[in-house]
Amino acid sequence: MKPIEFSPARPFPLINDDEHTYQEAQEHSVVVDEWLGFKTAEVEKALITSEAYNVQADENIPVNFWRGLPVQALQTPYTEIRQILEILKPQSGEHIVDLGCGYGRMAFVVGLHYPEVKFTGYELVEERVEEGNRILKKFNYPLSEIKTQDLTDRAFTPVEADYYFIFDFGSAPAVDKTLEDLKSIAKTRSIQVVARGRYIRHRIFQSHPWLSEINEPQVYDHFTIFKS
Repeated sequence: MKPIEFSPARPFPLINDDEHTYQEAQEHSVVVDEWLGFKTAEVEKALITSEAYNVQADENIPVNFWRGLPVQALQTPYTEIRQILEILKPQSGEHIVDLGCGYGRMAFVVGLHYPEVKFTGYELVEERVEEGNRILKKFNYPLSEIKTQDLTDRAFTPVEADYYFIFDFGSAPAVDKTLEDLKSIAKTRSIQVVARGRYIRHRIFQSHPWLSEINEPQVYDHFTIFKS
């Protein structure tokens, strides 16, 4: 296989999984991050020694800040994001929410290829949100925003949307709290949930039949699409 070539005219290419390896997708994402101007390595290095993330807001729902991991382990490759969006085919006026968005990679793919679709990203770590918004300001994507938010906050419920993207972001209680929030939203409207990672998918199949058994899920190597 050939490495994924980067082009400023085509920064988020739509390519099939069998045309590249996962490592090549990650390597391509490193180049895209550099082109966009991200300084994620500096941010993550500072987070390791930060005292601000040593306290749990709710001892009953453990929170994982995912500090000390390689940046590429925290984020979905741009090519995979593009693939997911191509499958979903969001329409003008619809809304995508990323629950645990990291630096907000999806905001840039949505902004470029789906400019009439609204994007909201929630991320627990404020420094990541600030860095994502710093880069986002360079582009004219008025429908995209990244917000600092603890998803485990009992007073918080995600905004109503058409699509929700969830990566493996925490403990079983944390994941269950978010899925119960989505269950409440699904009582009034149909939603699609893109679950990325083994744990979140296992949890949905194991404990959330309202999402896994109503409609046949679309299963892919790295993610599964559920529809309420």
